[in-house]
Amino acid sequence: MNTPVSSGLVSLCLFAGMALGTTSAHAQDGSERLDTIVVTGSNISYRDLLDTPAVSITRPGDYLLLRVTLTNDTRSEKGREDEIQATIRKMLANAGSRFELVYGETFVTRVDAAARLPLERDEKRPDVSKVSLFVRTAIDGAPQRAAEMTRALRDFVARSERVGRTEIDADKETALSLNRPERFRLELIKAIAQDTASIRSELGTSCDISINGLGSRIEWQRVSTSELMLYIPYTLEIHGCGTQPASSPADAARK
Repeated sequence: MNTPVSSGLVSLCLFAGMALGTTSAHAQDGSERLDTIVVTGSNISYRDLLDTPAVSITRPGDYLLLRVTLTNDTRSEKGREDEIQATIRKMLANAGSRFELVYGETFVTRVDAAARLPLERDEKRPDVSKVSLFVRTAIDGAPQRAAEMTRALRDFVARSERVGRTEIDADKETALSLNRPERFRLELIKAIAQDTASIRSELGTSCDISINGLGSRIEWQRVSTSELMLYIPYTLEIHGCGTQPASSPADAARK
């Protein structure tokens, strides 16, 4: 039978649960820009894995995304802007209920028909304007369909109507997004507590185990096309295993 986790760790878990409730309530009142993170790049490498803690959980993302860049080289700056914005509106009109457009980097904002996204100038071509955004589709708890979803995203972009001299280029890799990653905090802390209890059971009750960093925010790494590994960057230290308390004079007299 596993030895129960120390009362200090139990208290910490209870505190974390209270903090989770506060965070969730705040997230519901906040904008999507503060609630949804986007993870780009390739899957986690073995070197990256060495830098993560022993306890983590893997969960599907909420959305699969494809970054697209719209460029336009119409002669006038206003003409470039009008044609890019018109292309975005046509993409929105054809997105239906399956696709959405979002704008931003790590945190994103949903694009609606009234939005006029700020454009950038191409550093090498001053007469070219551009903007990058994401097309996304909901994973809906079906990570095994990631390849099918990726094809659907690329097909949607390929079929999108270009206005004027606007061109649309899609990235080679997809991205993942997750709503409110902090909602997994209590689940992670429970997993860390169970791991600590198992370690104490194996090494003995004489061991002193301390955990640092549980107050840190959740971090993440992409582990597959549709899944993220979530973790809290904590450290665990073990002291005093195998040492025995010094005998008192009274103990010596009884021997």
